[in-house]
Amino acid sequence: MREKKQLLNLWHGKSKGAFLFRRAQQLLLLICNTAIPFLLFLAVGLVIYDFGFKPFWKNSHTLNFWMQLLLNLLSLLIGIRLLLELFLPKKKWTRILNISGWVIILFVTFFILPQKDSMANTDTNRFLVYKIILYTVIAAAFITEVSYLLQFIYNRKINAAVLFVASFAAFIFIGGLLLKLPNATTRPLSFLDALFTATSAVCVTGLAVVDTATHFTPFGQFLILMLIQIGALGIMTFATLLAYAFAGSSSLKSELALRDMMSTEQVTNVIHFVYQVVLVTLFFELLGAISIYLSLPDNMFERKLDKAFFSIFHAVSAFCNAGFSTLTNGLYEPVIRFNYVVQFFIALLIILGGMGFPIVFNLFRFLKIKATNLILFLQRDPKRVYLPKVIGMNARLALVVSGFLLLIGFICYLLFEQSATLTQHPSLMGKIMTSFFGSVTPRTAGFNTVDMTALSLPTIMVYLLLMWIGASPGSTGGGIRTTTAGVAVLNAISILRGKDRVEFFRSEISQQSIRRAFAIMLLSFLLIGLSTFLITINDSDKGLIRIAFEVFSAYSTVGLSLGLTPQLSQASKVVLILSMFVGRVGMITLLVVFIKQSRQLYYRYPKEEVVF
Repeated sequence: MREKKQLLNLWHGKSKGAFLFRRAQQLLLLICNTAIPFLLFLAVGLVIYDFGFKPFWKNSHTLNFWMQLLLNLLSLLIGIRLLLELFLPKKKWTRILNISGWVIILFVTFFILPQKDSMANTDTNRFLVYKIILYTVIAAAFITEVSYLLQFIYNRKINAAVLFVASFAAFIFIGGLLLKLPNATTRPLSFLDALFTATSAVCVTGLAVVDTATHFTPFGQFLILMLIQIGALGIMTFATLLAYAFAGSSSLKSELALRDMMSTEQVTNVIHFVYQVVLVTLFFELLGAISIYLSLPDNMFERKLDKAFFSIFHAVSAFCNAGFSTLTNGLYEPVIRFNYVVQFFIALLIILGGMGFPIVFNLFRFLKIKATNLILFLQRDPKRVYLPKVIGMNARLALVVSGFLLLIGFICYLLFEQSATLTQHPSLMGKIMTSFFGSVTPRTAGFNTVDMTALSLPTIMVYLLLMWIGASPGSTGGGIRTTTAGVAVLNAISILRGKDRVEFFRSEISQQSIRRAFAIMLLSFLLIGLSTFLITINDSDKGLIRIAFEVFSAYSTVGLSLGLTPQLSQASKVVLILSMFVGRVGMITLLVVFIKQSRQLYYRYPKEEVVF
C-alpha cells in the first residue's frame, strides 16, 4: 500500500523523475495499444483460416503452436497494460471488467488451448466445446480492441450519417469475403453472389440468389446468422457498447451519433437506451427460439443440435425481419406449412421486431404503470402512479397505422386467395392463420408459408403497398415507415377538411415532419422507378410485375420473391444490391453523406401560392 502511494506521488509530482515516469508509461501504453490489436488481428486470421479452409474436426498442431505463441504474447501485453492503467482514473466496474477479460484470456491460453492440442480424438463434444470457447474469446477480444478506435473516430468531425453508411458498406464487403471461404459453401460461389447474400443479410432483406439450405454449409449459415444479427442492430451499436464498457465513459459526440442511428428522440443517457435495445433483442430472440424449439417435431431433425440451431436461426431472422430460412422452400416446406403454432410464434416475432424499440419501451412503461395502479387499487391503497403522456404521438401513429395495415392485409388475403393459395388449407384455422401470416410477412419480414408464384394478382398489388410502407421507425424493418404513410394520409385529410394544420391525438404535427415524409415518399418512388427501369434493360423478358415486385422487396428490405432473383443477370443483381443497401440505410441518410448541408438561413423570400 505504501509503495502504491509512493508511485502515485511520483505520478502527480512535478519533478523530473515524475515527468520521465509519465513519459515511460505513455510510451509503454502506446506499444501495448498498438501491439495488442495487431496480435489479435493475426489470431483472428488463424481462426478464419481454421474455419474457412481446414476440416472442422481436424486438430492442427501447427496452427495450435502459432495460436499458443500469439496468446502468450497477448496475455503478457494485456497484463502490462492493466498494470500501467492502475495509475489512470477509471471506474471500478470498468477495472473489474478489464481484469475479468484478462483472466479469461489467461484461462484459454494456459488451459483450453493446451487441452485442445493434446486431444487425439477430435469428433467429441469436448473438442467442440474447447474449440468454441477458444475462438469465441479471441473474436470477442478482437472486437473489443477494435471498438476502442471509435473513441478516436467520434472525436473527429465526422457526420453520424457517414459513420452509419460506412459501417454497413464495410461489413457487407467483409461478409461477402467470409461467405467466399471454401468451408462456407458446398460448391463454388461467385463473389457477386456472395456479396448479394451478404448485402441481403446485413440489410435484413432475405432475397437470395442461391439456396441457403443447400448451397451453404452449417458454418456458412452461421455466418449469415451473424450478419443478420449485427446488420439489424448496426455494427456501430455493438462496437460502441463494447468501447463504453471497457473504457468506462462515452463522449457527447458518440451519444449523439448513436441517437441518430437508433432513431430515438432521447438525448440523455443514450448508451443506457442502446443497452436496453440489445438486451430486449436478445431476450425476445431467446424466448422465440425456445417457443419454436418446443413447437417443432423431433423427427424433423437427426440431432437436437440441428433442431436448436434451426430454432435460433429462425427466431433471429424473424425478429430482425430478415426472412432467411435454412429450408429449401422456406416456411412453405410441408412440415412448417401446416404447423400453425410455429407460424404464430414467427409472426409474433416479426411484429415485435417491426414495431420499433422506442414504441416497445413506451408500451412497456405504459403497461407497467397500469399494472402498478391496478395492484394498488386491489390493495385499496389511495396512492396512484401518475400517468403522464407515456405513449407519445409517434408511438400512437405507428401503432394505429400498423394495426390498420395488418387488418387490411388480413381481409384482402382472406378474400383474394380463397381460390388460390388458401385451397391448400381446408380448415378454418388454417385459412385464418395463413391469412394472418400473409398479412404480417410483407411488412419487411420476407417469410413465405405459401407458393409465392401462385398468388393472385390483387394480392400481389396489395403486397406492393404493404412492402412499400414497411415497418415502424427505430425497428429492424425497412420501407418508408408507418409514420411516414400516416403523416401523408393525415395531411391529405386535413387538406380535404380545410384545416391549416395537421393534428393527431391532440398533437400538432410539425411542418418539418410533413416535409420530410413527402421527401421520403418521393425519393423512394424515384429509386424504385429507376431500379425497375435499369432491370428491364437487361431482363425485359421477365415481366414488369415480377421485376417491380423484386425491386419493391429489395428497397423495403422485405425479401419476398416471385422466384425471379436467381434468374436475373449480373447487372440486375448489382441494381438489387444497391436497392437493398439504400433501403436499409435510408435515401435521405445516404444523400446527406454526399450533399453539403445548408446552415441556418437568415433571410426569407415572399410567399406565393402554387396552383395545382
